Amino acid sequence: MSKREISADRAVDDLYVGLRRRHGDRSSRANGYLYEGYFRAEQLILFSLLGTDTHILVDVACGSGLMVQPLIDKKELVIGVDFNVDACLAAQANGLAVVRGDAFSLPLQDESVDEIVTCQFFNQQRPEAVARFIAEAARILRPGGQLIMVWRNGSAWIHRLANAGIVLMNKLRSTKKFPYEDHALEAIRSYAHTASLEIKREAVSFPPANWFSEDIRSWRAKLVGASNILILGKPRL
Repeated sequence: MSKREISADRAVDDLYVGLRRRHGDRSSRANGYLYEGYFRAEQLILFSLLGTDTHILVDVACGSGLMVQPLIDKKELVIGVDFNVDACLAAQANGLAVVRGDAFSLPLQDESVDEIVTCQFFNQQRPEAVARFIAEAARILRPGGQLIMVWRNGSAWIHRLANAGIVLMNKLRSTKKFPYEDHALEAIRSYAHTASLEIKREAVSFPPANWFSEDIRSWRAKLVGASNILILGKPRL
């Protein structure tokens, strides 16, 4: 990683430590969500996309581990990976098997994982970092495995409006702002192609309304498609 990326990651780590100390290990707000309802709705959408024959599931940039916590007793093994020490301790306290590690050099063996999820990780990463993560995910996935990625859709009007409100609120409260990077679906597709992963499904969602659509170019998607969703598959041999 470049010095710029390392510096940015450390700054983000410090911000998340502050959130956890303020909200505790069991609150989704410690992972950057503004309210619990949005988190739970997004969690349900994610669960609906998971494979039915997954034995080993990995949540990369797992934070406190709350997103996949309900799956701990439903899979053979659920692993959280995070670089932040405080996050790893929180996820462990929430019952997750945790490996501290770098998303850009995942501490897992080649072709050892059935399924990978990552939620709201991309928006704090540079494009080259996202491309490296997808390449690493391709390395550790078993043939036939899949990668599910959820990240904020910066072009949706509802997201633009919400972000403007958050920026204003942070200024009024003198709150430190998390770094934000927007990543179009087209760019993520190109990283997937480079990593030899197949596009299985792409969609946008607005979790509070339980709205999910694969018509990503519709006017509804442009208006309320707050999150991008992309599912990639590793071809079978």
